[in-house]
Formats: sequence, structure tokens, C-alpha cells
Amino acid sequence: MPLTLLSVVGVMVLLAGRSPGALLMVRRARWLLLSLLVIYAFATPGDALIPQLGSYAPSIQGARSGAMQAWRLVLLLLALGWLLRSCPRNSLLSGLYILMKPFAGVGIDADRIAVRLWLTLQYAEQQPRRNAHGWWNELRLTLDPAPDAATEIILEMPVFTWRDAVVLVFATFFFGLLLW
Repeated sequence: MPLTLLSVVGVMVLLAGRSPGALLMVRRARWLLLSLLVIYAFATPGDALIPQLGSYAPSIQGARSGAMQAWRLVLLLLALGWLLRSCPRNSLLSGLYILMKPFAGVGIDADRIAVRLWLTLQYAEQQPRRNAHGWWNELRLTLDPAPDAATEIILEMPVFTWRDAVVLVFATFFFGLLLW
């Protein structure tokens, strides 16, 4: 219950920023959110939500689980929209690259992930092309290489300062307390 209240406060704070990109992401995910709710409601065993439907009824426990998963996804999308609005793309990718670099020993290729994220963000920023020829032509245009695609991605790596070390120590301490 306290986490639910905290998440409601978090959503109110994120919505107070009036980020049109975050709201657009939630709006675009509406069918995914509805699908989550329906799939959980009908696939999770439990007490019938509508007893008159018998064995074809969605379950109360499934509806609750689906609503919780949809709520988590809304929180994630709003936080991602806020992050993308508040941080330039190259700074965001540089930070993720630096955070992933130590995992090279376990087979994670930070260069490859950074390039894929850059391409994903580049594609997400493009407006969908609408024309009179319909969805088939739109699909064909989507599969064609982008004419303005960059052939080289340059990330500026920030210098590690004492402030970064202090934040890293506090974050490690905080997450250590959470896990303990």
C-alpha cells in the first residue's frame, strides 16, 4: 500500500511537468495496457469476477494483477518520457555506455548496445509518415534505409569528478540498505 501511494504521487509529479512526449508514449501503449489487463484477467486462476459466466469469467486476482502490471508500465513510460525530456540524447547514451562498460567481462558489448539505443531513439523521434497510398506504402517506406541516418555516432565521455564519486557512494549505500 505505501508503494502504491508513492507511485500515485510519482505519477502526479511526472504529469505536473506536462511532458507531451511522456503522455504520447502512454497513449500509444493503450492497446498494450488493455491487452495486459485482459490477458491477466482471463489467464490467472482465481475467484470469478462475473460468476454468471462460469468458467469463462475473468478472475478477480487476474484483474488485480493485470491492473498492477499496466500501472507499472505507465509509471515506466512516464519516467522514461521525463528522462528523455530532461537529458539530451548524447548525454543519456554516454551515461548508459559508461554504466555498461564494466560488464564487458560477462559478455555485454556496451558499444553495440549504445548504437542500438541510439538508432532506436533516432527512429522514435521521427514522425510517422502519412500519405494517401495507405499502410502498405507506409510499411515499405519504414523498411527502407533512412536518408538522414548518421554513419558515425560520437559520444562525448564526461570526466569523472569528485561529485560523481559522492553520488556513486550514496547510491551504493542507499541500494545496499534497500537490499538488506
